[in-house]
Amino acid sequence: MRLEFENILLPNLPKIAEVIDVEVRCDGHQVEFSGNISRYGRQDNLFGFTFADSIERINELLKSLGLPPFTAGKLYKFADSGWTWTGARVSRIDITCNYVTGSMIDSEALLRNMAGHHIGRQKGSLSVNGATVEYGRGSKYVYGKLYCKTTELKKHRSKKSGQHVTDEVIDFCQHLGVIREEFTLKSRFLLQNGLAYLGAITDALLIEVYMNRTQLQRLENVKYENFNDLPPRLRATYVSWKYGYPIDLKRSAFYNHRKALLAYGIDISIPNNVQTMPIKVKTIELAALTAPDWYIKKYA
Repeated sequence: MRLEFENILLPNLPKIAEVIDVEVRCDGHQVEFSGNISRYGRQDNLFGFTFADSIERINELLKSLGLPPFTAGKLYKFADSGWTWTGARVSRIDITCNYVTGSMIDSEALLRNMAGHHIGRQKGSLSVNGATVEYGRGSKYVYGKLYCKTTELKKHRSKKSGQHVTDEVIDFCQHLGVIREEFTLKSRFLLQNGLAYLGAITDALLIEVYMNRTQLQRLENVKYENFNDLPPRLRATYVSWKYGYPIDLKRSAFYNHRKALLAYGIDISIPNNVQTMPIKVKTIELAALTAPDWYIKKYA
């Protein structure tokens, strides 16, 4: 998360103060914060904070450095630009949600499956180690990813900066097959969606953004497992896609069918792998992960 104050005179203050995982800058006129505030001052951040709590923690840090807090400001209406806020500006927000798949094997299977899905125009791509699916890498709008938390923690601990990672948390994630879905909302997205100012942002709005973009929540809405129950107009399209035949539809009809079939977990814009394989189906039950009592007492 990165917040900025503009046009505030702050004489006789240090130009830069750096701390673990966060950076605070002040040039005498503007204060900037960047970094992961949920990591700062904590041994572990598997479970983070709400947006409101994050701002409160950031402001506590600024106070300890002798800097003013980030505030929402006021909402004004200008003749040339319409309604706008006067407070802190936000140029990046990362929103995350942890999920339980049940085991490492199930988490890997889920990631392989999700690599074949789209988020809008962004197609998922699976990393070489099979532990991360990315959407929109390099995008200046929104960057999303799904990844195995166990693999990420082990990789982090192998570095000098990751010596704080404990076996306790790694074992917890590995036993449950924890994966994390994460979206980085960048400045262009925030500006276009009215979220570029601190005063305009609420936890409810960020949850709405997440729910509109998440792939995992959409999986819970798959309506049928028996595709013979598909509406008649979609069956021929589904069969053609399933067996790798050309889908003979006009462009507009193709995208209408794609939109309808997405409700059943089928994306016909991605060619189906029609290689003959033994029929073996396993249902992975996905659930949001909540912090257990022992974690709250030790790390929260």
